[in-house]
Amino acid sequence: MAKTQQKSGKKRLLVLLEVLFVLLFLVAAVRVGMMIHDYRKGDQLYQKASDSFLKEGDGRQAIDLGFTVDFKALTEANGDAIGWILIPDTPVSYPLMQTDNDKYYLKHLYNRDYSDFGSIFLTTQCAKDFSDRHSIIYGHNTKNGSMFGSLKKYKNKDYLTDHPYIYILLPDRVLEYKIVSAFTAETHDDIYLLQYDTEQDFFYWLQRLVALSEVSSGAGELPATSKVLTLSTCTSRTQTERFTVNAVLNNVYSAVNVSQ
Repeated sequence: MAKTQQKSGKKRLLVLLEVLFVLLFLVAAVRVGMMIHDYRKGDQLYQKASDSFLKEGDGRQAIDLGFTVDFKALTEANGDAIGWILIPDTPVSYPLMQTDNDKYYLKHLYNRDYSDFGSIFLTTQCAKDFSDRHSIIYGHNTKNGSMFGSLKKYKNKDYLTDHPYIYILLPDRVLEYKIVSAFTAETHDDIYLLQYDTEQDFFYWLQRLVALSEVSSGAGELPATSKVLTLSTCTSRTQTERFTVNAVLNNVYSAVNVSQ
């Protein structure tokens, strides 16, 4: 009788475990489905943004990026739009947002729809005209390579060689940044500094920026007058780990590049 009860108890336990595994599988499947839906919605919306706000170049550009930006239409769609970010021949070509709350565009598309896909945005601590010594732009590391999901490819030297420039298109000019380093960091690391006690501190910070790179960019000693742009995205390994791509201002092109 005791053996029968034992077998019955084990059977019930196995059934409960099977039910639990099925429930866990269903929850995971629902989450994956929601993520895929968010990604598809985000990709479609940002493709629509490209179709709506990017216009074919008219041949008068000081630098040929293949398009100009209709900033009037873009800012009418959302006044938080401050520019457009582009890394040629990569998935990175998006409206650039800024608001007074850095958490907002982590969970909202450029049209303000709620979504885990989020937007590309300049931190609220930085000037929207990129006049600061150091400007930081954030974006999600998506599984499908959209947004900043392709930045991890900068761990490969050939990829960096083939895609060395980041462009920030603003209503009055285009900023060209040349990438000098790419490395993994923690949210409390010096890479996220925006204020420096002395000129010498900033100079040392610049040299460390290059020295920390996980791939050689060929950058030498950076002058103390450098203006730095950091692109930052999560790594999905820990809550505080980030991957950064860092660049210095290389050229500024006139407003003939953009539609106003």
